[in-house]
Amino acid sequence: MMSKKGSTKKDPKKKQSKKQSDKQKSAENKSGPKEDEVTMTITQDAQAPAQKTKKAKKILFASIAFVESPLQFLSALEAHEPDEDLLIRARANAKGMTSFLDAFDSAWLPKNITLERVGAKPGVLRKQNFDRIYIGDACSGQVHKALALAYLERRMPEVVILDDGLATYSTIEILTAKRGPLVRPRQKLKASRAVMSAHVADRLRGLAPAGKLRWHTALPVSKTMRKAFLKTGAEITRHKFEHLQTLPTGGSHPRDNPVIGSALVADGLIHADAYRAWLEELMANGPITYYPHRRETDEFLAELSRDERVRIKHVGLPIELRLINLPPNSTIRSLPSTAAISLSTLNPDVAIAVTEIPAEWWTGASADSLRKSLNAQSVKADVDS
Repeated sequence: MMSKKGSTKKDPKKKQSKKQSDKQKSAENKSGPKEDEVTMTITQDAQAPAQKTKKAKKILFASIAFVESPLQFLSALEAHEPDEDLLIRARANAKGMTSFLDAFDSAWLPKNITLERVGAKPGVLRKQNFDRIYIGDACSGQVHKALALAYLERRMPEVVILDDGLATYSTIEILTAKRGPLVRPRQKLKASRAVMSAHVADRLRGLAPAGKLRWHTALPVSKTMRKAFLKTGAEITRHKFEHLQTLPTGGSHPRDNPVIGSALVADGLIHADAYRAWLEELMANGPITYYPHRRETDEFLAELSRDERVRIKHVGLPIELRLINLPPNSTIRSLPSTAAISLSTLNPDVAIAVTEIPAEWWTGASADSLRKSLNAQSVKADVDS
């Protein structure tokens, strides 16, 4: 009996031992996950350097440029940045553009640049979100339509204005003003076009305070224009045709005096007889080699070619590309033009003799501001930007 009772009695030592065992298991269960977590953390940290050494795919800055002239095209190349994926949309049906594009070697394009000959279309802006838009002709109806339709209810990205000849000054003055449509001097627009050009002008002005409007130029900028444009919040960046100077495009040059043709007669801004008299004065000193402007008429050039003192040099490439390698001490004759400014930048050893346009040459079709800017060849370049 005693033994039976003794067998049913709980042993306090065993009870204590069981409690200790349960506590130990509980502690092991609790400590187990913590050890695993520490192990995982150590493993992840150990693997981290290996993951960092993997070369990440570089994301390019996506941009598009709308250009309608050879100078605008060259300006887009100069504005292109190394880490920028740039699509150039060239308007091939613009006068002189087809021959230029045919003569331009695609090997001269920097890396990450694609060229398409279709001009400005709203579709490309709708399908892809670009980080930056380069505009060659800010007064182009085709460009206005593309921007207005694609960004009617969307925010526009950064916009960069490229050089479009001396007419660029007029564009900058319009964008500096508080209101007014983007329209070329003496150009008359239909009501619908006037509304669209005013809308685009306002949208571009709205980008300035946010630091999203910029002018990239090789032109000299007066202190007055520079101050007014920067005051809006816009920026000015400069170039000296650094990329163009690397291209092997000089070719051979005749020894006759080179003369840069002007489109002022074709545009109706100066009288044809006055221009012809200027050429006669040049030819009185010897034969000339005449480099026509792309907008000069075939009739005028045919008449000029009949003069034995004139050798007409038709070039598909812009004059900046053809005359970049003239021998030192050469003299180029020209009326006020963007080409004269560009060539003086590209080849400082060559003299550019620019004839200021007398008041009696003008037809009266141009604004006073245009006449002043065309003759302002002594303006100092903006060296502070």
